[in-house]
Amino acid sequence: MRKATIYQSYEKWDDYSLSTLAGRTLAFMTDNLNFPEPRPAMDDYTVIVNDYREKHEVASKRGSQLEIKAKDNARALVLQAMKELSFYVNTVAKGDGQVLASSGFELVPPPQSTAYPGIPKNLRLLDGRVSGELRFMFGSLRIAWEYEYQYATSLDANSDPEWGELHRTTNSRANYISGLTPGDRCYVRVRARNGKGTGDWSEAVSIIVR
Repeated sequence: MRKATIYQSYEKWDDYSLSTLAGRTLAFMTDNLNFPEPRPAMDDYTVIVNDYREKHEVASKRGSQLEIKAKDNARALVLQAMKELSFYVNTVAKGDGQVLASSGFELVPPPQSTAYPGIPKNLRLLDGRVSGELRFMFGSLRIAWEYEYQYATSLDANSDPEWGELHRTTNSRANYISGLTPGDRCYVRVRARNGKGTGDWSEAVSIIVR
């Protein structure tokens, strides 16, 4: 019978999802009687997680290149700490799913045939590198091969966005839309694809182009 385990690698997670997971594992692992001698020690893990989350919050609000680099360095440290801590959790739990879940880490789902991808979440629009450009990002899906997105700058008679052509990307963190008119409102939506088919569209988000 297959033993339950948790994921030990989170490099592909976007910063918003990783920050949330890091905070959850910190809360769940603190004073957790199932794991009396965590490695790294919780005092050290607390410092690493809080440092990353604080620097991520700063960098996400149109941070400078220096602030973004500081966030990236803190991200590398938290990823390494989470890898060490999740290895410890797997070793101590010995396949007990309830004990593993108490750590706050993500459980590896049982093997199954590929399903249709879900709906991408946490879609965000930000100002781009120059005027008339937007950057958008969203939470990645593990079973997605690629993503499709559309954008619109006008509404139809029913006040629904008039979606343009379909674009494809494999990057969930750094997609750019350029050639927009400052002052216009731009709407964006995204969906995931894999070998099974195409998932549903996300909720549209919008922002005024600067």
